[in-house]
Amino acid sequence: MGVKQLLEIGLKKRKGEIKESWNDLAKGTPFRDGEAFRLWVKNQVNPKRRTEQPQHKETVEIHSDGSQSSHRLIYMTFEESKDPEYLLKAHGYDVEAWELISARSNIWNAYSKQDGIQTLYSSRITVKPRNTFTFERLLEKIKDIPPVEITKRNTEYEGRMLEIPLFDQHFGVSDYEYYRETQTRILTKLVSRKWKEVLLIIGQDLFHNDDFRGRTANGTQIQQVDMPQAWADALRFYDPIITESIRSAERVKVIYSIGNHDESMSWAFVQLLKAKYPQAEFDDALIERKCHVFGDNFIGITHGDKARKNLHNIFPVEFPLEWSRAKNREIHTGHYHVEDGKDVFGMMVRTLATRNKTDKWHRDNGFVGAHKRFMLFEYSTEALESIHYV
Repeated sequence: MGVKQLLEIGLKKRKGEIKESWNDLAKGTPFRDGEAFRLWVKNQVNPKRRTEQPQHKETVEIHSDGSQSSHRLIYMTFEESKDPEYLLKAHGYDVEAWELISARSNIWNAYSKQDGIQTLYSSRITVKPRNTFTFERLLEKIKDIPPVEITKRNTEYEGRMLEIPLFDQHFGVSDYEYYRETQTRILTKLVSRKWKEVLLIIGQDLFHNDDFRGRTANGTQIQQVDMPQAWADALRFYDPIITESIRSAERVKVIYSIGNHDESMSWAFVQLLKAKYPQAEFDDALIERKCHVFGDNFIGITHGDKARKNLHNIFPVEFPLEWSRAKNREIHTGHYHVEDGKDVFGMMVRTLATRNKTDKWHRDNGFVGAHKRFMLFEYSTEALESIHYV
């Protein structure tokens, strides 16, 4: 309904030609109530007495606890007034940096000579800063970490390699104290030989969340865990293992393997290890499938959440040279939290076990009862010699 039609109805009401109340007439119009409609008609009839509505005072308050309150007029729909992200953006706040605490919106009918009557919302919100963690800031901090120099224990080495693929640790669900026994068993195995190589696979859902808001790498909302504590637990777990690996082996290689839970968080964790332990080699490339060769052994590595059914076809295509030279071929995956293996024409495709606790998702879906253990693989230059459960 246009301004001209509203004025005609108002004038008829003033003359007594319409019996409906001002409140009834105001329904479905931009006016908040009948009195506002009546006053507007009065101002139209007496233009000399018409005045602009006072300007709405916009305010921002900064509180001692770091929160802020903002009050301003906003063009929005009723549905938008219930959308936290819309309100944050409308008040000029970054949705990644600020969190909505409370909001209140009142209809405000504003009049001006230029625009006539406009329906706005007088919006009041209170916000607090989110954790301002960013990976860019984290990587800047990592650059300042001083590297450590570790003295080698041996000068001669046996022709053996130990692979340490601790898949699906999910730090945050499980903690350091829970994994302490595993750490002790791995350290005991490391000091048992003069290793030619030690291969560590890190990633593969090392952490349960990929941010501080309880989300996975693809943004799925899951059980939220204490990520700073999870990070501290993971570092406390891996520091002695990498240190002892460098002491005990001629060569130490760390391969970052992408998981579906923690792609960014575990990659950043590997950057920390890379800065701290320059005596180890690091493969931190962001690719789904990788391989390592030791003598006649080919070891394919992937999390197992993508292209799982075709891994026995994909690895020979992606790594033809390494594949063709090997006599013993292994593909190691995780993801399902249960041990399994299939020999496909002499190629062993394994799903590795995990010692991680049963988290809420697995418990809710009935994925319970699997053996709680990790698997270490010991190779000679000719073959896989043994599997150790830790």
